[in-house]
Amino acid sequence: MKYKSLVKVVIFVFLLTMFWKAPEIMASQEKVCALHQASVTECFICDPKLREPGRLWCKEHVRYENRCFLCHPEIKEEDRLWCEEHNLYEDECIFCHPELRKTQNKSEKNVKASTSKELYCQEHEVAEKECGICHPELAETLKPGQGLKIRFESAESTSKAGVITDIPSFGKSPAGLSVLSRVSYNQNSLVRITPLAAGVVQKVFVDVGDDILKGQLLVEIVSPEIARAKSDYLSALANEKLKELVFKREKGLVEKKITSQQEYEQALADYQMSTNTAMMTRQQLLNYGLTEEQIQEVEKTRSSSSTLQVLAPFSGTLIERNAVIGEAAKPGDMLFSLVDLTSMWLELSIPEDSLHALEVGDSVEATFNALPEAIVRGQLTWLSSSIDEQSRMMKARALVVNNGALLKHGMFGQVKILPKRNLEGLQVPVAALQRFNGNPFIFVKLASDLYEIRRVELGAQNNEIVEIVKGVLPHEEVVVTHSFTIKSEFLKSRLGAGCVDE
Repeated sequence: MKYKSLVKVVIFVFLLTMFWKAPEIMASQEKVCALHQASVTECFICDPKLREPGRLWCKEHVRYENRCFLCHPEIKEEDRLWCEEHNLYEDECIFCHPELRKTQNKSEKNVKASTSKELYCQEHEVAEKECGICHPELAETLKPGQGLKIRFESAESTSKAGVITDIPSFGKSPAGLSVLSRVSYNQNSLVRITPLAAGVVQKVFVDVGDDILKGQLLVEIVSPEIARAKSDYLSALANEKLKELVFKREKGLVEKKITSQQEYEQALADYQMSTNTAMMTRQQLLNYGLTEEQIQEVEKTRSSSSTLQVLAPFSGTLIERNAVIGEAAKPGDMLFSLVDLTSMWLELSIPEDSLHALEVGDSVEATFNALPEAIVRGQLTWLSSSIDEQSRMMKARALVVNNGALLKHGMFGQVKILPKRNLEGLQVPVAALQRFNGNPFIFVKLASDLYEIRRVELGAQNNEIVEIVKGVLPHEEVVVTHSFTIKSEFLKSRLGAGCVDE
Protein backbone atom coordinates (compact mmCIF):
# COMPACT_ATOMS: atom_id res chain seq x y z
CA MET A 1 0.00 0.00 0.00
CA LYS A 2 2.83 2.35 0.91
CA TYR A 3 4.58 1.37 -2.30
CA LYS A 4 1.59 2.46 -4.42
CA SER A 5 1.40 5.83 -2.63
CA LEU A 6 5.06 6.42 -3.24
CA VAL A 7 4.63 5.69 -6.96
CA LYS A 8 1.78 8.19 -7.21
CA VAL A 9 3.89 10.90 -5.60
CA VAL A 10 6.77 10.24 -7.99
CA ILE A 11 4.45 10.40 -11.03
CA PHE A 12 2.89 13.67 -9.78
CA VAL A 13 6.30 15.31 -9.30
CA PHE A 14 7.38 14.14 -12.77
CA LEU A 15 4.31 15.59 -14.46
CA LEU A 16 4.69 18.81 -12.51
CA THR A 17 8.26 19.28 -13.67
CA MET A 18 7.29 18.49 -17.27
CA PHE A 19 4.35 20.86 -17.71
CA TRP A 20 4.64 23.56 -15.06
CA LYS A 21 6.81 26.56 -15.83
CA ALA A 22 8.09 28.88 -13.17
CA PRO A 23 7.12 32.56 -13.44
CA GLU A 24 10.75 33.42 -14.04
CA ILE A 25 10.86 31.10 -17.05
CA MET A 26 7.60 32.48 -18.49
CA ALA A 27 8.81 36.03 -17.97
CA SER A 28 11.99 35.18 -19.84
CA GLN A 29 9.90 34.31 -22.88
CA GLU A 30 8.62 37.86 -23.13
CA LYS A 31 9.91 39.74 -26.20
CA VAL A 32 13.18 41.48 -25.44
CA CYS A 33 14.92 44.37 -27.17
CA ALA A 34 18.18 42.75 -28.31
CA LEU A 35 20.04 46.06 -28.43
CA HIS A 36 19.31 47.17 -24.86
CA GLN A 37 18.34 43.85 -23.23
CA ALA A 38 15.02 45.26 -22.03
CA SER A 39 11.39 44.33 -22.54
CA VAL A 40 10.03 45.85 -25.76
CA THR A 41 7.06 47.14 -23.73
CA GLU A 42 9.44 49.21 -21.55
CA CYS A 43 12.33 50.14 -23.84
CA PHE A 44 11.87 53.91 -24.10
CA ILE A 45 15.24 54.15 -25.85
CA CYS A 46 13.77 52.54 -28.98
CA ASP A 47 10.12 53.57 -28.64
CA PRO A 48 9.55 57.35 -28.20
CA LYS A 49 5.97 56.69 -27.05
CA LEU A 50 7.29 55.11 -23.85
CA ARG A 51 9.31 58.18 -22.80
CA GLU A 52 8.16 60.45 -20.01
CA PRO A 53 5.90 63.23 -21.37
CA GLY A 54 7.53 66.66 -21.35
CA ARG A 55 11.04 65.33 -20.79
CA LEU A 56 13.54 66.46 -23.43
CA TRP A 57 15.40 63.81 -25.42
CA CYS A 58 18.91 64.11 -26.82
CA LYS A 59 18.67 62.48 -30.26
CA GLU A 60 22.39 62.62 -30.91
CA HIS A 61 23.42 60.73 -27.78
CA VAL A 62 20.21 58.67 -27.41
CA ARG A 63 19.23 59.49 -23.82
CA TYR A 64 17.21 61.93 -21.79
CA GLU A 65 18.59 65.46 -22.07
CA ASN A 66 19.04 65.75 -18.30
CA ARG A 67 21.06 62.52 -18.37
CA CYS A 68 23.26 63.62 -21.29
CA PHE A 69 26.56 64.54 -19.69
CA LEU A 70 28.16 64.93 -23.13
CA CYS A 71 25.96 67.97 -23.76
CA HIS A 72 25.71 69.02 -20.09
CA PRO A 73 28.76 67.82 -18.12
CA GLU A 74 27.97 70.28 -15.35
CA ILE A 75 24.87 68.38 -14.18
CA LYS A 76 26.54 65.02 -13.56
CA GLU A 77 26.28 63.79 -9.95
CA GLU A 78 29.62 62.13 -9.25
CA ASP A 79 28.40 60.31 -6.15
CA ARG A 80 25.73 58.34 -8.06
CA LEU A 81 26.58 55.14 -9.90
CA TRP A 82 26.02 55.27 -13.66
CA CYS A 83 24.55 52.56 -15.95
CA GLU A 84 26.54 52.79 -19.17
CA GLU A 85 24.24 50.37 -21.01
CA HIS A 86 20.98 52.31 -20.53
CA ASN A 87 22.29 55.86 -19.87
CA LEU A 88 20.58 56.17 -16.50
CA TYR A 89 21.73 56.34 -12.91
CA GLU A 90 21.85 52.88 -11.37
CA ASP A 91 19.29 53.81 -8.74
CA GLU A 92 16.73 54.58 -11.43
CA CYS A 93 17.55 51.95 -14.07
CA ILE A 94 14.56 49.63 -14.08
CA PHE A 95 16.18 47.48 -16.75
CA CYS A 96 19.11 46.44 -14.57
CA HIS A 97 17.08 46.61 -11.34
CA PRO A 98 13.49 45.44 -12.06
CA GLU A 99 12.65 45.73 -8.38
CA LEU A 100 12.72 49.53 -8.79
CA ARG A 101 9.45 49.33 -10.71
CA LYS A 102 7.64 48.79 -7.42
CA THR A 103 9.57 51.23 -5.24
CA GLN A 104 10.04 54.09 -7.68
CA ASN A 105 7.17 56.54 -7.12
CA LYS A 106 5.79 59.07 -9.54
CA SER A 107 6.89 62.07 -7.51
CA GLU A 108 10.54 61.07 -7.95
CA LYS A 109 10.03 60.76 -11.70
CA ASN A 110 8.45 64.19 -11.88
CA VAL A 111 11.37 65.72 -9.95
CA LYS A 112 13.84 64.13 -12.37
CA ALA A 113 11.86 65.23 -15.40
CA SER A 114 11.56 68.77 -14.10
CA THR A 115 15.33 69.21 -14.02
CA SER A 116 15.28 69.27 -17.83
CA LYS A 117 13.65 72.71 -17.64
CA GLU A 118 16.82 74.12 -16.12
CA LEU A 119 19.17 72.69 -18.74
CA TYR A 120 21.22 75.08 -20.82
CA CYS A 121 22.41 74.48 -24.38
CA GLN A 122 26.09 75.43 -24.21
CA GLU A 123 26.57 75.26 -27.97
CA HIS A 124 23.77 77.68 -28.89
CA GLU A 125 23.69 79.61 -25.59
CA VAL A 126 19.95 79.31 -24.98
CA ALA A 127 17.79 77.30 -22.63
CA GLU A 128 17.61 73.70 -23.79
CA LYS A 129 13.81 73.74 -23.90
CA GLU A 130 13.93 76.79 -26.24
CA CYS A 131 16.64 75.59 -28.62
CA GLY A 132 15.07 75.20 -32.04
CA ILE A 133 18.24 73.69 -33.48
CA CYS A 134 18.58 70.95 -30.84
CA HIS A 135 14.86 70.31 -30.46
CA PRO A 136 13.04 71.30 -33.68
CA GLU A 137 10.31 68.75 -32.91
CA LEU A 138 8.99 71.12 -30.21
CA ALA A 139 7.69 73.45 -32.94
CA GLU A 140 4.70 71.17 -33.40
CA THR A 141 3.63 71.75 -29.78
CA LEU A 142 3.83 75.55 -29.81
CA LYS A 143 0.76 77.69 -29.24
CA PRO A 144 0.31 81.24 -30.64
CA GLY A 145 2.82 83.51 -28.90
CA GLN A 146 5.30 80.70 -28.11
CA GLY A 147 8.53 80.14 -29.97
CA LEU A 148 11.94 78.46 -30.30
CA LYS A 149 15.27 80.22 -30.61
CA ILE A 150 17.67 79.83 -33.54
CA ARG A 151 21.24 81.09 -33.13
CA PHE A 152 23.47 81.67 -36.16
CA GLU A 153 27.24 81.21 -36.21
CA SER A 154 27.78 84.97 -36.47
CA ALA A 155 25.94 88.25 -36.80
CA GLU A 156 27.18 88.54 -40.39
CA SER A 157 25.46 85.33 -41.49
CA THR A 158 22.02 86.87 -41.85
CA SER A 159 23.16 90.28 -43.11
CA LYS A 160 25.11 88.65 -45.93
CA ALA A 161 21.97 86.65 -46.84
CA GLY A 162 19.99 89.88 -47.19
CA VAL A 163 17.74 89.36 -44.16
CA ILE A 164 15.86 92.59 -43.33
CA THR A 165 13.69 93.21 -40.29
CA ASP A 166 11.05 95.79 -39.47
CA ILE A 167 8.55 96.44 -36.70
CA PRO A 168 4.87 95.63 -37.38
CA SER A 169 2.72 98.46 -38.66
CA PHE A 170 -0.63 99.44 -37.19
CA GLY A 171 -3.58 100.78 -39.11
CA LYS A 172 -6.48 100.11 -41.40
CA SER A 173 -6.42 99.11 -45.03
CA PRO A 174 -8.88 97.48 -47.40
CA ALA A 175 -8.82 93.75 -46.85
CA GLY A 176 -9.12 91.25 -49.62
CA LEU A 177 -8.19 87.59 -49.66
CA SER A 178 -7.35 86.25 -53.11
CA VAL A 179 -8.00 82.58 -53.78
CA LEU A 180 -8.43 80.34 -56.78
CA SER A 181 -11.93 79.38 -57.87
CA ARG A 182 -13.69 76.95 -60.16
CA VAL A 183 -17.00 77.73 -61.84
CA SER A 184 -19.76 75.15 -61.49
CA TYR A 185 -23.49 75.00 -62.13
CA ASN A 186 -25.79 76.33 -59.46
CA GLN A 187 -27.05 73.04 -58.03
CA ASN A 188 -30.20 74.79 -56.79
CA SER A 189 -31.08 75.61 -60.41
CA LEU A 190 -30.13 72.25 -61.93
CA VAL A 191 -32.55 69.37 -62.55
CA ARG A 192 -32.02 65.82 -63.81
CA ILE A 193 -35.22 64.91 -65.66
CA THR A 194 -36.32 61.29 -65.34
CA PRO A 195 -39.59 59.54 -66.28
CA LEU A 196 -41.91 58.69 -63.40
CA ALA A 197 -43.31 55.66 -65.21
CA ALA A 198 -41.63 52.93 -67.25
CA GLY A 199 -42.11 52.93 -71.01
CA VAL A 200 -40.52 53.43 -74.42
CA VAL A 201 -39.39 56.80 -75.80
CA GLN A 202 -41.69 57.70 -78.70
CA LYS A 203 -40.79 61.29 -79.59
CA VAL A 204 -38.04 63.74 -78.54
CA PHE A 205 -38.74 67.44 -79.08
CA VAL A 206 -35.56 69.15 -77.80
CA ASP A 207 -31.78 68.87 -78.05
CA VAL A 208 -28.65 69.96 -76.18
CA GLY A 209 -28.17 73.73 -76.15
CA ASP A 210 -31.85 74.58 -76.60
CA ASP A 211 -33.31 77.32 -74.43
CA ILE A 212 -36.31 75.75 -72.73
CA LEU A 213 -39.38 77.43 -71.27
CA LYS A 214 -41.22 76.23 -68.18
CA GLY A 215 -43.89 73.68 -69.16
CA GLN A 216 -42.39 73.05 -72.61
CA LEU A 217 -42.85 69.50 -73.96
CA LEU A 218 -39.54 67.61 -73.91
CA VAL A 219 -40.36 63.98 -74.72
CA GLU A 220 -43.28 61.57 -75.15
CA ILE A 221 -43.13 58.08 -73.69
CA VAL A 222 -45.49 55.18 -74.41
CA SER A 223 -46.23 53.58 -71.05
CA PRO A 224 -48.73 50.79 -70.20
CA GLU A 225 -48.65 52.06 -66.62
CA ILE A 226 -50.03 55.41 -67.74
CA ALA A 227 -52.80 53.79 -69.75
CA ARG A 228 -53.77 51.68 -66.75
CA ALA A 229 -53.68 54.67 -64.40
CA LYS A 230 -55.86 56.76 -66.72
CA SER A 231 -58.33 53.88 -67.11
CA ASP A 232 -58.50 53.42 -63.34
CA TYR A 233 -59.18 57.10 -62.91
CA LEU A 234 -61.95 57.17 -65.51
CA SER A 235 -63.55 54.06 -63.96
CA ALA A 236 -63.35 55.66 -60.51
CA LEU A 237 -65.04 58.81 -61.82
CA ALA A 238 -67.85 56.78 -63.39
CA ASN A 239 -68.35 54.77 -60.22
CA GLU A 240 -68.36 57.96 -58.16
CA LYS A 241 -71.07 59.42 -60.39
CA LEU A 242 -73.17 56.27 -60.04
CA LYS A 243 -72.80 56.13 -56.26
CA GLU A 244 -73.69 59.81 -56.05
CA LEU A 245 -77.01 59.19 -57.91
CA VAL A 246 -77.82 56.22 -55.65
CA PHE A 247 -77.04 58.30 -52.57
CA LYS A 248 -79.25 61.20 -53.67
CA ARG A 249 -82.10 58.81 -54.44
CA GLU A 250 -81.84 57.06 -51.09
CA LYS A 251 -81.66 60.41 -49.33
CA GLY A 252 -84.96 61.48 -50.91
CA LEU A 253 -86.61 58.17 -50.07
CA VAL A 254 -85.52 58.21 -46.42
CA GLU A 255 -86.86 61.73 -46.04
CA LYS A 256 -90.24 60.44 -47.28
CA LYS A 257 -89.83 57.43 -44.99
CA ILE A 258 -90.13 55.08 -47.95
CA THR A 259 -86.75 53.36 -47.36
CA SER A 260 -84.91 52.39 -44.20
CA GLN A 261 -82.23 54.40 -42.46
CA GLN A 262 -79.83 51.49 -42.94
CA GLU A 263 -80.15 51.57 -46.75
CA TYR A 264 -79.53 55.31 -46.69
CA GLU A 265 -76.40 54.96 -44.60
CA GLN A 266 -75.12 52.19 -46.85
CA ALA A 267 -75.59 54.44 -49.91
CA LEU A 268 -73.74 57.24 -48.11
CA ALA A 269 -70.81 54.95 -47.26
CA ASP A 270 -70.62 53.66 -50.84
CA TYR A 271 -70.59 57.23 -52.16
CA GLN A 272 -67.80 58.30 -49.81
CA MET A 273 -65.72 55.25 -50.73
CA SER A 274 -66.15 55.96 -54.44
CA THR A 275 -65.07 59.58 -53.85
CA ASN A 276 -61.94 58.41 -52.01
CA THR A 277 -61.12 55.99 -54.82
CA ALA A 278 -61.48 58.75 -57.42
CA MET A 279 -59.19 61.02 -55.41
CA MET A 280 -56.61 58.25 -55.01
CA THR A 281 -56.49 57.40 -58.72
CA ARG A 282 -56.29 61.10 -59.54
CA GLN A 283 -53.31 61.47 -57.19
CA GLN A 284 -51.65 58.54 -58.96
CA LEU A 285 -51.77 60.49 -62.21
CA LEU A 286 -50.19 63.47 -60.48
CA ASN A 287 -47.47 61.18 -59.14
CA TYR A 288 -46.73 60.08 -62.69
CA GLY A 289 -46.07 63.71 -63.61
CA LEU A 290 -49.33 64.69 -65.27
CA THR A 291 -50.32 68.31 -64.74
CA GLU A 292 -53.77 69.56 -63.70
CA GLU A 293 -54.40 70.61 -67.29
CA GLN A 294 -53.48 67.14 -68.60
CA ILE A 295 -55.80 65.45 -66.09
CA GLN A 296 -58.64 67.77 -67.09
CA GLU A 297 -57.96 66.79 -70.70
CA VAL A 298 -58.30 63.09 -69.73
CA GLU A 299 -61.63 63.84 -68.02
CA LYS A 300 -62.83 65.76 -71.05
CA THR A 301 -61.83 63.30 -73.79
CA ARG A 302 -62.35 60.16 -71.68
CA SER A 303 -59.15 58.86 -73.28
CA SER A 304 -56.92 56.27 -71.59
CA SER A 305 -54.01 56.90 -73.96
CA SER A 306 -50.68 55.34 -72.96
CA THR A 307 -48.76 58.51 -73.89
CA LEU A 308 -46.81 60.22 -71.07
CA GLN A 309 -45.72 63.75 -71.87
CA VAL A 310 -42.68 64.96 -69.90
CA LEU A 311 -42.60 68.75 -69.43
CA ALA A 312 -39.84 71.15 -68.33
CA PRO A 313 -40.18 72.08 -64.62
CA PHE A 314 -38.61 75.53 -65.14
CA SER A 315 -36.98 77.67 -67.80
CA GLY A 316 -33.31 77.06 -68.58
CA THR A 317 -30.81 75.58 -70.99
CA LEU A 318 -30.62 71.91 -71.90
CA ILE A 319 -27.05 70.80 -71.15
CA GLU A 320 -27.38 67.03 -71.48
CA ARG A 321 -29.60 64.59 -73.42
CA ASN A 322 -29.79 60.82 -73.06
CA ALA A 323 -33.29 60.27 -74.47
CA VAL A 324 -33.24 58.25 -77.72
CA ILE A 325 -36.33 57.24 -79.72
CA GLY A 326 -37.13 53.56 -79.28
CA GLU A 327 -35.15 53.07 -76.09
CA ALA A 328 -36.76 51.84 -72.90
CA ALA A 329 -36.86 54.28 -70.03
CA LYS A 330 -37.72 53.66 -66.39
CA PRO A 331 -37.86 55.79 -63.24
CA GLY A 332 -34.32 56.86 -62.32
CA ASP A 333 -33.03 56.92 -65.91
CA MET A 334 -31.79 60.43 -66.67
CA LEU A 335 -33.30 61.68 -69.93
CA PHE A 336 -32.16 65.33 -69.79
CA SER A 337 -30.22 67.82 -67.65
CA LEU A 338 -31.70 71.30 -67.49
CA VAL A 339 -30.03 74.25 -65.77
CA ASP A 340 -30.78 77.92 -65.26
CA LEU A 341 -27.59 79.73 -66.31
CA THR A 342 -28.54 83.14 -64.95
CA SER A 343 -26.45 82.36 -61.84
CA MET A 344 -23.41 80.15 -61.18
CA TRP A 345 -21.43 78.83 -58.23
CA LEU A 346 -17.77 79.60 -57.55
CA GLU A 347 -16.09 76.80 -55.61
CA LEU A 348 -13.30 78.17 -53.39
CA SER A 349 -10.53 76.81 -51.16
CA ILE A 350 -9.71 79.03 -48.17
CA PRO A 351 -6.48 78.77 -46.10
CA GLU A 352 -7.13 77.60 -42.56
CA ASP A 353 -5.64 80.66 -40.90
CA SER A 354 -7.90 83.06 -42.85
CA LEU A 355 -11.21 81.55 -41.79
CA HIS A 356 -12.13 83.72 -38.84
CA ALA A 357 -11.87 86.85 -40.98
CA LEU A 358 -14.63 85.62 -43.33
CA GLU A 359 -18.36 85.15 -42.96
CA VAL A 360 -21.32 84.29 -45.12
CA GLY A 361 -22.47 87.39 -46.95
CA ASP A 362 -19.01 88.80 -47.72
CA SER A 363 -18.72 90.25 -51.20
CA VAL A 364 -16.56 88.60 -53.87
CA GLU A 365 -15.06 89.82 -57.13
CA ALA A 366 -13.95 87.25 -59.69
CA THR A 367 -11.73 87.66 -62.74
CA PHE A 368 -10.92 85.14 -65.47
CA ASN A 369 -8.13 84.97 -68.03
CA ALA A 370 -10.69 83.93 -70.64
CA LEU A 371 -12.72 87.07 -69.86
CA PRO A 372 -10.05 89.78 -69.51
CA GLU A 373 -12.45 92.70 -69.28
CA ALA A 374 -15.11 91.14 -67.09
CA ILE A 375 -15.41 91.46 -63.31
CA VAL A 376 -18.03 89.11 -61.90
CA ARG A 377 -19.52 90.04 -58.52
CA GLY A 378 -21.43 88.03 -55.96
CA GLN A 379 -21.52 86.90 -52.34
CA LEU A 380 -20.22 84.11 -50.15
CA THR A 381 -23.12 81.76 -49.51
CA TRP A 382 -21.47 78.84 -47.70
CA LEU A 383 -18.41 78.07 -45.56
CA SER A 384 -17.64 74.43 -44.84
CA SER A 385 -17.59 73.14 -41.27
CA SER A 386 -14.49 70.99 -41.85
CA ILE A 387 -10.85 71.37 -42.90
CA ASP A 388 -9.12 69.09 -45.37
CA GLU A 389 -6.53 67.14 -43.36
CA GLN A 390 -4.01 67.05 -46.20
CA SER A 391 -4.16 70.56 -47.65
CA ARG A 392 -5.40 72.34 -44.48
CA MET A 393 -7.85 74.24 -46.67
CA MET A 394 -11.57 74.80 -46.18
CA LYS A 395 -14.10 74.65 -48.98
CA ALA A 396 -16.38 77.62 -49.56
CA ARG A 397 -18.90 78.71 -52.16
CA ALA A 398 -19.98 81.98 -53.71
CA LEU A 399 -23.06 82.75 -55.81
CA VAL A 400 -22.53 85.11 -58.74
CA VAL A 401 -24.73 86.52 -61.46
CA ASN A 402 -23.91 85.14 -64.92
CA ASN A 403 -24.81 88.00 -67.21
CA GLY A 404 -24.86 86.92 -70.82
CA ALA A 405 -24.01 83.34 -69.80
CA LEU A 406 -20.30 84.23 -70.07
CA LEU A 407 -19.24 81.92 -67.27
CA LYS A 408 -18.80 78.28 -68.22
CA HIS A 409 -18.88 75.22 -65.99
CA GLY A 410 -15.31 74.13 -65.19
CA MET A 411 -13.72 77.54 -65.83
CA PHE A 412 -10.93 78.58 -63.43
CA GLY A 413 -10.39 82.10 -62.15
CA GLN A 414 -9.15 84.32 -59.35
CA VAL A 415 -11.54 85.48 -56.64
CA LYS A 416 -10.98 88.36 -54.25
CA ILE A 417 -13.03 88.07 -51.06
CA LEU A 418 -13.86 91.41 -49.45
CA PRO A 419 -14.67 90.93 -45.73
CA LYS A 420 -17.20 93.29 -44.23
CA ARG A 421 -14.58 94.62 -41.81
CA ASN A 422 -11.21 96.22 -42.58
CA LEU A 423 -7.84 95.15 -41.29
CA GLU A 424 -7.23 96.85 -37.97
CA GLY A 425 -4.29 96.02 -35.74
CA LEU A 426 -0.70 94.85 -36.11
CA GLN A 427 0.22 94.00 -39.67
CA VAL A 428 3.23 92.45 -41.37
CA PRO A 429 3.98 91.76 -45.03
CA VAL A 430 2.74 88.44 -46.36
CA ALA A 431 6.38 87.64 -47.23
CA ALA A 432 7.16 87.54 -43.49
CA LEU A 433 4.85 84.58 -43.00
CA GLN A 434 6.15 80.99 -43.12
CA ARG A 435 4.34 77.72 -42.51
CA PHE A 436 5.33 74.45 -40.88
CA ASN A 437 2.90 71.53 -40.86
CA GLY A 438 0.19 73.95 -41.94
CA ASN A 439 0.68 76.32 -38.97
CA PRO A 440 1.69 79.99 -39.45
CA PHE A 441 5.01 81.26 -38.03
CA ILE A 442 7.07 84.44 -38.21
CA PHE A 443 10.72 85.07 -37.32
CA VAL A 444 11.48 87.65 -34.63
CA LYS A 445 14.96 89.14 -34.22
CA LEU A 446 16.17 88.98 -30.60
CA ALA A 447 19.86 89.80 -31.18
CA SER A 448 22.22 90.24 -34.10
CA ASP A 449 22.78 86.47 -34.29
CA LEU A 450 19.68 85.20 -32.46
CA TYR A 451 16.19 84.80 -33.93
CA GLU A 452 12.99 83.19 -32.74
CA ILE A 453 10.59 81.13 -34.79
CA ARG A 454 7.25 82.07 -33.27
CA ARG A 455 3.78 80.64 -33.75
CA VAL A 456 1.19 83.33 -34.50
CA GLU A 457 -2.56 83.64 -34.96
CA LEU A 458 -3.62 85.40 -38.13
CA GLY A 459 -6.49 87.73 -38.89
CA ALA A 460 -7.67 89.00 -42.24
CA GLN A 461 -5.20 89.38 -45.07
CA ASN A 462 -4.85 90.45 -48.66
CA ASN A 463 -2.14 89.91 -51.25
CA GLU A 464 0.32 92.24 -49.49
CA ILE A 465 -0.32 92.36 -45.75
CA VAL A 466 -1.61 90.05 -43.05
CA GLU A 467 -3.02 90.90 -39.63
CA ILE A 468 -1.32 89.31 -36.60
CA VAL A 469 -3.98 88.76 -33.94
CA LYS A 470 -1.66 87.11 -31.43
CA GLY A 471 2.05 86.36 -31.18
CA VAL A 472 3.95 89.61 -31.77
CA LEU A 473 4.38 92.94 -29.96
CA PRO A 474 4.47 96.38 -31.62
CA HIS A 475 8.15 97.01 -30.80
CA GLU A 476 9.51 93.63 -31.93
CA GLU A 477 11.59 93.31 -35.10
CA VAL A 478 10.09 90.86 -37.59
CA VAL A 479 11.97 89.39 -40.55
CA VAL A 480 10.21 90.84 -43.60
CA THR A 481 12.68 90.01 -46.37
CA HIS A 482 14.48 86.71 -47.07
CA SER A 483 12.74 84.97 -44.17
CA PHE A 484 13.41 81.72 -46.02
CA THR A 485 17.05 82.04 -44.88
CA ILE A 486 15.97 81.60 -41.26
CA LYS A 487 13.52 78.92 -42.35
CA SER A 488 16.33 77.02 -44.09
CA GLU A 489 18.45 77.05 -40.93
CA PHE A 490 15.53 75.67 -38.95
CA LEU A 491 14.70 73.02 -41.55
CA LYS A 492 18.35 71.97 -41.58
CA SER A 493 18.10 71.24 -37.87
CA ARG A 494 14.93 69.23 -38.46
CA LEU A 495 16.89 67.04 -40.87
CA GLY A 496 19.31 66.11 -38.11
CA ALA A 497 22.00 68.79 -38.16
CA GLY A 498 21.42 69.80 -34.56
CA CYS A 499 23.83 69.49 -31.65
CA VAL A 500 27.31 68.26 -32.40
CA ASP A 501 29.69 66.71 -29.94
CA GLU A 502 32.83 68.77 -29.81
